[in-house]
Amino acid sequence: MKKRQPFSLVVDRFENGHAVLLCGDSAVSVPRELLPDKCREGDVLGVDFYYLKDEKARRENIARALLSEILGPREAPPERDLVS
Repeated sequence: MKKRQPFSLVVDRFENGHAVLLCGDSAVSVPRELLPDKCREGDVLGVDFYYLKDEKARRENIARALLSEILGPREAPPERDLVS
């Protein structure tokens, strides 16, 4: 498998308990507590994305249960992936 280049974000600023992170022309705001304690404005953070398959299944089960509760057990859709 080809090794991916690190994905990086720059800490632009902190406001209202959130960090504003920049990636090119885009910005994203994340709760400050998700970042390392010593993180400061101008720091560059490496980010890695990965699947949380168990979490996806957990959320699908919650959605199925809610649909069953709303629609009734006979009208609930058959089990299948809710998210492609």
